[in-house]
Amino acid sequence: MAQVVFNEEWVVEARLADRTGLSCGQIKSYRHKGWIEGIHFKRVTADGDATSAKGLLWYNFPRINLFIAEA
Repeated sequence: MAQVVFNEEWVVEARLADRTGLSCGQIKSYRHKGWIEGIHFKRVTADGDATSAKGLLWYNFPRINLFIAEA
């Protein structure tokens, strides 16, 4: 049996919007009110400072799908 590897676990906001149909405002609202940092999204900086509020936001697409499925 072939093993399937999911290669788009973490995506940037534009890709998440494209895959889900959510607007940037809706994504921001979920990020502030429903999603958990470190599980549904994370900030990544070039220097690896995980505590910085400045960084590229990455979203965990499978976890966000599970969040919606369980709602």
